[in-house]
Amino acid sequence: MEATIQKIEKYFNQYMNYSSNVLLNLNTDTLISRIKALPQCKQILEELKCKYPITDDELSTLAVSEIHKYKQLFESHDPIYYVAFCFQWHAYQKEHEAFQMKTYADKARWLTKTDKDNIDKVQIFKTDVIRPIIDYLIDQIKEHHTIYYYLDKYKSRVERYTFCLLAEKKELGLQKDLALYLFDQDLPFYQEPNLGHGRPDFVIDLECNDKPFVIEVKKMDVLEPAAIDEALRQFKAYLGQFPSYGCLYIFTQDSKRHLEYPKVIDENLTVRCVYLGEKTPSQL
Repeated sequence: MEATIQKIEKYFNQYMNYSSNVLLNLNTDTLISRIKALPQCKQILEELKCKYPITDDELSTLAVSEIHKYKQLFESHDPIYYVAFCFQWHAYQKEHEAFQMKTYADKARWLTKTDKDNIDKVQIFKTDVIRPIIDYLIDQIKEHHTIYYYLDKYKSRVERYTFCLLAEKKELGLQKDLALYLFDQDLPFYQEPNLGHGRPDFVIDLECNDKPFVIEVKKMDVLEPAAIDEALRQFKAYLGQFPSYGCLYIFTQDSKRHLEYPKVIDENLTVRCVYLGEKTPSQL
């Protein structure tokens, strides 16, 4: 977790130190690409986009005309909405406006009320559009994505070192191995609590999270879409019983389809896969 935050801060500090206004678009694209390459950040940004989707039509209107009338709209929404807007606005500009000569700072006209030359538009753009994204990512990693950090760390350990010990285990054995790992990390979890209409495998309750995190473990040698859909249906029933969010955690030997994960299902539910085969990424 700390290593990821340090990388984010390092990339952003480098970005802020770039003095060339001409290269603002290139430097901004490079920063966002490096940030999105970090697994935790990619996950957080996908969830953010899922929670606050903004259509291309909306972004096109904002990019083309009458931008000032939307400024009040931005200010009336919560800060997270504004972060979601900034992130998706940049993605739209990069994809659809790449060959225009204007910089991102010139296009983000809601940031200033005047076009006077003495306004440092580039600095305002960096602090008012890009900085909120960076701050949001760091806050989310610190507070709400602690569990994903540990789950990804466990996944790396299994896939690198212990897959041969787990490949033949049944689902219950895999649950116990994950339980031992969670115990070693001092995470406060309950195993198979009775919710009245079922027993999810794990419920983790962290003080920094406003709602508990539920983990459901499955073993699927082959990742069949129908089987995953059925597991998700069952899992959503658990999540619907009390305010919570969680992860369907699948152990598999499917050497190809496991590369499609992690996948965001909605703002409260993700799917992750732990590969138990012997093939390395270069052999797939």
